[in-house]
This record gives sequence, C-alpha cells and structure tokens, in this order.
Amino acid sequence: MPERASDRLSRLLGLVPFLTRRPGTTLEELAARFQVSEEQIVDDLELLFVTGRPGHLPDDLIEAEWSDGRVYVDNADEVSVPVRLSPHEATSLRLALEHLAPGTAAAPETVAAVRDKLTRAAVSAAGDPGAGGFLDLAPPTIEPRLGAVLSAALRDGTALRLQYYVPSRDELTVRTVTPHRLRLGRTWYLDAHCHSSGGERSFAVERIRSADPVPAPPDAEAPDQGPQQVRSEGRKAHLRLVLRPEAAWLADELAASAPDCGLTHDAAGPGTVAVDLPGAGWDWARRLLTAYGRGVMRAEPPELAAEAAAAAEEALRLYGG
Repeated sequence: MPERASDRLSRLLGLVPFLTRRPGTTLEELAARFQVSEEQIVDDLELLFVTGRPGHLPDDLIEAEWSDGRVYVDNADEVSVPVRLSPHEATSLRLALEHLAPGTAAAPETVAAVRDKLTRAAVSAAGDPGAGGFLDLAPPTIEPRLGAVLSAALRDGTALRLQYYVPSRDELTVRTVTPHRLRLGRTWYLDAHCHSSGGERSFAVERIRSADPVPAPPDAEAPDQGPQQVRSEGRKAHLRLVLRPEAAWLADELAASAPDCGLTHDAAGPGTVAVDLPGAGWDWARRLLTAYGRGVMRAEPPELAAEAAAAAEEALRLYGG
C-alpha cells in the first residue's frame, strides 16, 4: 500500500530534530528508529535537499550527508525543534486516556503521571503556559469500587454474580457471568459469557447494581428465574416506537440493554428508526414516552401513548400552577 503523504511528513519532521541532536547516526539505526527500510530513509534524505526556507536558494535548503553510512544534517534550524502536540492532539490523547484508564492494568501512579503531562501539554499548546488553563473533559467513567472488581475478574479469569437492571422490562436480574473485556461505546460495556442465559452478552456497566466474585461458574442456570430476581408487577406491552432523526441515539441505548430489541432504520424517512421491544414493562414504557416523547413520531400501542401524553399534560399543568 502506498505511503500516505501525511505519514511521510510526520517522519521528516521527526527525522531532522533527531539527527540534529544525534549527528552521525547510522542509516540502519534510523531505519529501526522510524520503522522503515534503509532505502526509505535515503529517499527521505534526498527529499531534504529540496526542503527549506522560501526562496529555494542553495543557502535556504537543508543539507544532508550520508556517504559513509552515517548521517549528518545542516542548515536545518527552522525544523530542528521536536514537533509539539497541538492543542487538539493533546486533548484527544488526554480524552483517550480517561476512556481507557478504568479498564487498564497500568499502575494508578503511571496513569496519573501521563494525565498530568498531557494536561500540561494541552494547556501549553493552547497559549502561554503561565496563563493557566483547563481541559473540559467529561468521558464515561466507572465507579471505582465496581471498576476494581471488574478489572480483577478480567485479570484473574474469575466469574461474577451481577445484579443487573434491565430498563426495557423494568427488572432487576441476577446473572452469573465470566467477563471477557471492558468496551467503550456511548458508555462502558462489559462483554461476558452469561451462564444464566447460556450465551455471550454485553452489559452496560452503569446498569450493574452490584458485582461479587464467585469461586467458579456453575452450570447454566435457567434464565431470569428464581427468588434472586425482582420483577416489576403489572402489564407488559409490545412497544413499537418510530423515532425522529434527532432522537435516533435512543435506539442504540435501548438495543444495548435489551437483546430482543429490533431496529429498522429509515422506517419513516431518512434518519428515522423504528424500535420494537417485546415484553416491555407498561409503567416503564409510559415513563420512557413521557421523558422522550418529543423525539417520537409514532408509538404503539395507542393506549400506552395516550397514557404518556396525559401524564405529560398533568406534569405541565402542575408546573404551570
């Protein structure tokens, strides 16, 4: 695959400062340092002969010499300073660190040191380091005690007994799982083998109410049965929503928490999403419609939509009063 121009430019911007500080580095060492062939390094050095200040006179161009296998550069003052992170790059790396920190095995002091360096780099790149500044980051997080339990289970390969809330059914379930990994989407997810349901499942970490290690995973249990589960009483409904484009994100949230959720994209025009939730709790569905009704084009069953509309009108009346 041909090399991208941006990749080569990044290497050239690193190559000149590296040689300025380490004159006489061999072609072999440079190839290993920048993870390319010696032929590519020679090609880069030949490009330096036509690189330099505007004007393109001999004294404006970078000079390079490697006749004895050792490389020297001269007349490269303008690009002899190592490349600094831009504010966007430093902030992106800091955000990535915050995303990964809950699921990493790195020592907390190491994460804290990297966080501090990236913060100072972002603030410095944005302007005068002495002027102060801050990064406004709000990545998804995992509650520390829960994060420690999940990390230990992932590290040791042990099983966990979870109390897990399923909002689409308004139920608190108890499941025995063997975790595989923590994965970041809109929020954190725990991918695991669920022994209670007998298959691979993804659990939104924010809906895990408790997690306790168990000595060994038992044989597959009957799914969602027994006194360990707290079920909401009341009616159930096959809930069908057609979401407007601006509320399409809600479909992903519902699908992540309900394995039996069905999605149909562009159901009522570009960007719309139809969501089918069989067996949704009636009270939960009414609360969902009351909270997000502005983004819903259609809702079934009609009597459920009517109850949600009445609840919203009553709330507005109380606010008005």
